[in-house]
Order: sequence, then C-alpha cells, then structure tokens
Amino acid sequence: MFKKIGKLQKMVNSLLGLCADSRADEVFGDLRQTPEDTKRERLGVLILKIQDGVLEERDLRRMEKWLSSDPQTLRYYVDFQFLTAALYFHFNPERFSKNPISEHLFATP
Repeated sequence: MFKKIGKLQKMVNSLLGLCADSRADEVFGDLRQTPEDTKRERLGVLILKIQDGVLEERDLRRMEKWLSSDPQTLRYYVDFQFLTAALYFHFNPERFSKNPISEHLFATP
C-alpha cells in the first residue's frame, strides 16, 4: 500500500508543479524536477519509513528539526499524513466499522 501511496505522491507533486506554473512553455515542455520537488520526495520517503517503523533515530531527529524550522514542510507533512490516513480508511473501512468509537463517530442518523 505504501508503494501505491509513493506513486500517488509523485503524481500529486507533478500536478502541483503544473498548477503552480502558469507559463505554457514550461507546462508543455520538459518537466524537470525542481529542488522543491526533491525536498518533498525526500520528506515523503521519511514519512513512509516512520509509518513502516523503520526510520532510524538520527533521521527522526533530523526530520523533527526540519519540520520545526520550515512551515511549508510542516504543512506538507500534515497533508501527506492526512492523505495516507484517508487512503487507509478508504481501502480498509472494515477496520474502522468494528471499532465502537468509530461506529459512534461515523454513524448516520
């Protein structure tokens, strides 16, 4: 599932780049990866490692400093985590329907 999320993330990054750029020659020309794209991709990999439980302590400390010093990075982190949770909920609804708290929260009147 995390490989699918990684592919989706690359697609989202590409689409965000297209939306941010209004010049037609760059939109339809050679779409090169910007330093900002590279930064997002590295952060996405770190987030997936956290979710898998394989992120090393030194990388976790580095990521914490990165998130605390850059508001755009923090926003990306929150959006990425939200997307992951939403996809997990979408593809595994039965896990949430068995939980009495989620049954109460998602119950339709």
